Amino acid sequence: MRPVSLKLDATNHNSNYSRFSKLIALTLIVTLKTVLLSGQSKLSQQDLAFSRVPSPILFANRYMSSADNTYAVTELSFNTAADEYATCMYQKSLVVVSNRKLNRRTILGQSDYKLLGFTQQKSTWSVPYLLPGVFTGKTNHGGITFNKNGTQVFFTKTLSTPNTYALFTAHKSTSYNHLWRDEKQIIVAASGFSIENPWLSTDGKLLYFSSNMPGGFGGYDLYAVQVLSNGIVGKPYNLGAQINSSANENFPSLNLDNTQLYFASDRKEAIGGYDIFYAFTDTKSYSAPKNMGTTINSSSNEIRFIPTSSTSGYFSSNKNSLSRTMNVYAYEKVAAAAEFSTSSQQD
Repeated sequence: MRPVSLKLDATNHNSNYSRFSKLIALTLIVTLKTVLLSGQSKLSQQDLAFSRVPSPILFANRYMSSADNTYAVTELSFNTAADEYATCMYQKSLVVVSNRKLNRRTILGQSDYKLLGFTQQKSTWSVPYLLPGVFTGKTNHGGITFNKNGTQVFFTKTLSTPNTYALFTAHKSTSYNHLWRDEKQIIVAASGFSIENPWLSTDGKLLYFSSNMPGGFGGYDLYAVQVLSNGIVGKPYNLGAQINSSANENFPSLNLDNTQLYFASDRKEAIGGYDIFYAFTDTKSYSAPKNMGTTINSSSNEIRFIPTSSTSGYFSSNKNSLSRTMNVYAYEKVAAAAEFSTSSQQD
């Protein structure tokens, strides 16, 4: 189409100019509305949909964090040729599940997979120590999580079947600070199904875990259960199709303010085997999960994202081409592709 001619009749200059100004203004309004509607449409097509209506604060957090982040990743010095994967922080120690042997004196009393504590000392890590008491024995130990003040623990270990884990809880002794008492099994699934890698929310109200119990969407699904004031748990519930898939979801965790859920999955959106995904949450609803990206994930397996601040923490992977076993890595967020808050200030 030819451009509109700007030639005006001298006798009708003001009238034509007025009509032309109105035409320009109308065109701008229509264009602006189209852009806004298009933006709303794009937002609705992205992963902004919740299984329920989200809170305004949650929506704001999600929108501001929609950009892909870049992370600096470092393999930790205590890794060996054995398997090591980090499961949680306890006091100042990073708790690691490992099948390494500690020393000859205790080798006969050690399980295959055990819980080890590592304490960071400036740029190095301490010699690992075996978590004592209820965390020892000849059965394999798996994921573990502590409440904020370190007085209650939820942990997993095998019973009669090597790869089927059961959920337990215990309380710290009031007489001996390093010991735990009142060990009890928590029954949240029928016998024969595995309960794995628990994670307790910072406020201690929700316990997340993974299980292959019946009624899920695939192999392993993510579940949550309310922790009552007396430390007893309620009835577990599946996190739903917004989080779970026909594949496997495992290794749940949360950021420090309980607004982001992290988990590992081998769903079709994964780059490799298991990738780490994240979703925003208000503990009742969840956004559509997003892949953490290639600075965290690889063609290998990445599991158990453990935030220790808003920008740093740990995860585990077998991406090391020499060992091909699980190793622990530190991450630190170094950049973001774009931030909504920045663009808003420029506007």
